Amino acid sequence: MKWNVAILLCCSLALAQNPSKPALYLPEALASVLANVKAKSHLEVLLPSELPQPFADAKYATVESASENEYGISLYYKLDVGDSGFAASFSADAHPDYGPKDIPNVRKVKLSNGLVGYFREAGCGGSCAPANLWWEEDHVLYSLQLRLRPDLPYKDQQRKMTAVANSAILAGPR
Repeated sequence: MKWNVAILLCCSLALAQNPSKPALYLPEALASVLANVKAKSHLEVLLPSELPQPFADAKYATVESASENEYGISLYYKLDVGDSGFAASFSADAHPDYGPKDIPNVRKVKLSNGLVGYFREAGCGGSCAPANLWWEEDHVLYSLQLRLRPDLPYKDQQRKMTAVANSAILAGPR
């Protein structure tokens, strides 16, 4: 009962501060690094409110980079086990060396708020690469990676990636 009252009070305070946008959940691992990123980067930090399984089980987040014009956050199931522990990453760059249209082997996808994303499915060659999604918003290039199984059908990969990106876009700046 006390927990429900605390949640109600927290959400009521957030809603009172900005009544047009209710407070949205932030996965605990991502919340643990948010203050560090915001202290160093002047970009709007876009992070999802929801992560599908199995990514919701990832418990560790690390700040890969954070400066005035960029940030990178990685999410892991386990730390110190290399790529095998990697789950996802979220990044932004105000001055990228490329645009999403310059990236090979991508397909356009519709995102929330009328944005256009560029999706590339997971694949394996010499090693396996995660699925990627890039979009531009307010002259900033955002990117998302999810370590999806390469044998997962293309449409399922695209659906999961689009859902996570839309969750971040709709949640707005953190």
